[in-house]
Amino acid sequence: MNNRRTGDRGEALALRYLERLGYKLVGRNYRTRYGEIDLIVRDGRTLVFVEVKFRRGVGYGDPLEAVTPRKQRVIRAVAEVYLSELEAEPEDLRFDVIGITAGERRSVRHVRDAF
Repeated sequence: MNNRRTGDRGEALALRYLERLGYKLVGRNYRTRYGEIDLIVRDGRTLVFVEVKFRRGVGYGDPLEAVTPRKQRVIRAVAEVYLSELEAEPEDLRFDVIGITAGERRSVRHVRDAF
């Protein structure tokens, strides 16, 4: 499975997980020249930027470890562009990370307000 298809699969799993929790999808794969945000959702009145990391196993480490300080800076820069395009500022916002590990037993870990 190539990286894009793997990423799409992880994002679909993460979105289903979030929707079961009552989150509403606002946008997917929002891209700028700085980078990309996987999912943008609403959790009540909070706008949430979600980074999804999917691994088919643990051979490359824990998926949450892949959200490095550099990656966090990229996500923040992309979020700033997104917010500048909105007509009204959201009441609240946060950055979440979802790490999914597939394999014999699928594991989904959701870190709210990760950075």
